[in-house]
Amino acid sequence: MKILKKIAIGCFSATVLMAGSVHAEAISSDSVMQTQAAHYNKQQLIDMVNRADVQSKLVSLGVDSNQAIARINGMTDSEIAQLNDEINQAPAGGVVGAVLTVLAIIAILDLIGVTDVYPFIRPVNS
Repeated sequence: MKILKKIAIGCFSATVLMAGSVHAEAISSDSVMQTQAAHYNKQQLIDMVNRADVQSKLVSLGVDSNQAIARINGMTDSEIAQLNDEINQAPAGGVVGAVLTVLAIIAILDLIGVTDVYPFIRPVNS
């Protein structure tokens, strides 16, 4: 019985030593807001690609929407924010849908490497 206790204490001690130390710190509200904004911006682009009119345009250009979404998921937060800023600064009015569609298609073509319009977007193959 004493040997069993010694083995149990040894295993417990080894586990504690191997686990290392735990460090916790407060998360600032600014970092939480930046994370949420990045997630929102990415979701806006994905929602746009999932629209029927954008998907039909992508298909007519020979681009798979799943490939475009995968590339959007691979973009950095700053690239997504920059692209969304350009889309959101598009002129308001009756042509907003067309302008947004064209901007999105150009961005997706940049992502795939067909065009090089947006300097902040890196093609998939690079």
